[in-house]
Amino acid sequence: MEIGIIVHSLTGNTLSVAERLQERLAADGHDVEIEQIKTIGEENTNENNSANIKLKSYPDPQAHDLLIIAGPVRGASASPVLKHYFSQVSQFENKPTLLFVTEFFPFPWMGGKNALKQMTALCEEHGADVIGSGVINWKNPRRERQIEDLLQQFSELAARMDQKIK
Repeated sequence: MEIGIIVHSLTGNTLSVAERLQERLAADGHDVEIEQIKTIGEENTNENNSANIKLKSYPDPQAHDLLIIAGPVRGASASPVLKHYFSQVSQFENKPTLLFVTEFFPFPWMGGKNALKQMTALCEEHGADVIGSGVINWKNPRRERQIEDLLQQFSELAARMDQKIK
């Protein structure tokens, strides 16, 4: 199955999890491509108006059988860069989609859950079928366990979707 990981990462934390996910899913036999969303010019972390953001590219949500969309939590919300991406892309047409966010704080209720709720709503507004999600808390002493759990969960969901396609 072809899997696209669309990721926004400012510090590299979210990208590092996406790369581990790519390795795991490729080892499971999937064709996995990471498409990193980057702003034109230096990213302004104080910019909250997604209309003022411009991206170098806008990955096509229809190019893969399964999508994984990931980004950092900013101000207890979904990344404005991801919000801008959603404002510019076409419909996902029932595309199975997995979501994850990374956040500095040690607990999901400190912004991660709210960011996932926003990302889920954006996906559903675009016709995506969100089938799973997760939060990685960078300052949580169990961060490595959270990452391993996310890899396992997404691996199992990808295998399930692969069986549906076949």
